[in-house]
Amino acid sequence: MEGDSVTLHNDLTQIEKFSLLEWKFGDPVIARIDGKDISYPSPTEIFRDRLQLDETGPLTIKNMKTKHSGLYELQISHSDGISESKFNVTVYESPSEAGKADVKSLSVKEGAPVTLQTDVKLDGDELIVWRCGDKGRLIAKADIEAKSSTLYDTDERFRGDHQTGSLTITDTRTTDSGFYTVKISSKKQTSYQRFTLTVSGE
Repeated sequence: MEGDSVTLHNDLTQIEKFSLLEWKFGDPVIARIDGKDISYPSPTEIFRDRLQLDETGPLTIKNMKTKHSGLYELQISHSDGISESKFNVTVYESPSEAGKADVKSLSVKEGAPVTLQTDVKLDGDELIVWRCGDKGRLIAKADIEAKSSTLYDTDERFRGDHQTGSLTITDTRTTDSGFYTVKISSKKQTSYQRFTLTVSGE
């Protein structure tokens, strides 16, 4: 799922020595072992600082996002020819669990805006997912690395900030009262924050 790491293992265990090993995502080669040299030749930005290739062949992809879903191909050149393996990877949306994070309480008058601050120092590669309610309804997602925000609220009163990861609700309503969670995933760690919002009527 989003924010997790995955390792694609070389299942061609019968191959002990190889001259060239290449991992592909689509057409581009994203990781390579040529002799003893390990490199990441692909210019594809979606894998920037996310790949770790072991000298024996397994490839680890860190802090995955849904855009990393797809077919990965492993090609190994050795004395007997060329061997290939394929891996179909699906990255699911971040779940709504908020762990044991402390709860921050906020209150606001109906009609006034309110901002749920993450208070997290961003490194630039975070994926921030906001949910609300007991069922964890997805309301906003901010991809800090891509400098983009996606909103899932139809009346457009929710605003995700792709620079800070905070969530702003404009023209608040009493129906906005409730429980909000945010999951912040990066290559270094995954953290959660929880908020309770009370919107009082006039």
